[in-house]
Amino acid sequence: MALRIKGELRIDALKGALDDVVERQESLRTRVHYDETDGNIGFQEVLPPLPVPLTVRDIAVAPGESRDELAIDLLTQLSEKTMSFSVKPSLRASLYRFDDHDAVLTLQTHHLFCDGWSTDVLRREIAACYKARVTGVPHTLPTPVPYREFAAWEQEFLQSERAAVARRFWSDKLAGAEMFTMPADRPHSPDTMTPRSAIGNFTIDPGSFAKVSASAAQNRCSVWHVFLAAFMVLAERAAGRSDITLFTSSSGRPSPDFYDTIGFFVNPVPLRLEFGDCETFRDLMLLARKAGADARRHPLPFPTIVEMTPGLMGGAADPRALMPIFNYINSPLAQDD
Repeated sequence: MALRIKGELRIDALKGALDDVVERQESLRTRVHYDETDGNIGFQEVLPPLPVPLTVRDIAVAPGESRDELAIDLLTQLSEKTMSFSVKPSLRASLYRFDDHDAVLTLQTHHLFCDGWSTDVLRREIAACYKARVTGVPHTLPTPVPYREFAAWEQEFLQSERAAVARRFWSDKLAGAEMFTMPADRPHSPDTMTPRSAIGNFTIDPGSFAKVSASAAQNRCSVWHVFLAAFMVLAERAAGRSDITLFTSSSGRPSPDFYDTIGFFVNPVPLRLEFGDCETFRDLMLLARKAGADARRHPLPFPTIVEMTPGLMGGAADPRALMPIFNYINSPLAQDD
């Protein structure tokens, strides 16, 4: 995560705010270990509060250079670095200063400890703790529920009747299904993969997005349903079939009790759309709405679904294939903290 900070910045208060957040959120001071002598079973170790390393670096800007482009270059370099889930604390911070009133704060942690929702929680907590240290007025952040309580809840849930109903639903829904894959430009394997990645940006103009929003509202759908339906059209063209199963993501947070907790809650959910009988795009959009509603009514952890349906991931094992995932992220960050 990266935050552009403009205005006067007290580094001592920022450092203290980071320490405050790590004290509040135990996921950010957790390490994971694997016991190779016992089937490589993983276990976690929650550490007591400890200081967050904050690296401060001054960035020289030559005449004519763009600070925005320099910031993007810095973030690109950071994105190519790996981070172990056994380091302590699991949060790393770097401050890149262009001058005394313009800087970029980068925060890195392993995905095992922080998901997309959590990044917004992290931003809010840093802002609130920083303000409290600068003004001397205590913050009013709610006390987060420890992530380990979610782990305990999930284990209890898996023994419940609701989980049994969900198992039956997914077993029927995914019978004979296989994840949608696309051909890769070259074979890939864990031995040859690197942290390097790329982002392809595509902007939808405001007029087109307004039409998408209007169409969604007219059909009692969300914008997510419209984009999922459009993605399914492209998947049908690529796969040559109208029975498509692909992963999307749910927040995985079972109740508001966990809304202020930092941790890895996000749960991949397989959506299967059989749309051979759809005659219009509206039909496909409504089918996407139903698939999403069915998935929400039958929550089940991703590993459980995969274990129940061993043939589901068959195509994904092909080194010449890539498995697309459809995610719609609608969480704009506030700009005035």
